Amino acid sequence: RVVEVGTLAGYSALCLARAVGDGGHVHSIELDPTHARIARDNAAAAGFTSRVTVHEGAALDVLPKLEALGPFDLVFVDADKGNYDAYGHWATRHLRPGGLLVGDNAFYFGELLGDKPEAAAMRRFHQEAAASFESVCVPTPDGLLVARKR
Repeated sequence: RVVEVGTLAGYSALCLARAVGDGGHVHSIELDPTHARIARDNAAAAGFTSRVTVHEGAALDVLPKLEALGPFDLVFVDADKGNYDAYGHWATRHLRPGGLLVGDNAFYFGELLGDKPEAAAMRRFHQEAAASFESVCVPTPDGLLVARKR
């Protein structure tokens, strides 16, 4: 059981759908209706409509609706940076022990130590991961946080 926050065209959702296999499911959340439609079309074209559900709306509104489906095995975050801390906190509460939290753009475009509210949210995301997970930052061009829940 996977939750993806930030779908865009659905590329990551399709990769995750391949990984979960026939018995797994990816719940992907997308704010923009056009992107959600494109992602649904891409899932259908790939033959993954039974493995991928694209939920349309603000992630902070959709996540509570998914809670009854947990605990989850993986939460992948690649969405609005100003809410990464809230997404990380949600993942802490709804991942199973041993589950993975993965966050893209973990270095916040080189501005992680800056004064923007989004940078502060990203730092809180890192702090959440450090407190409840065994975590590392993979040195991709903009950083990828990978954390295993204790």
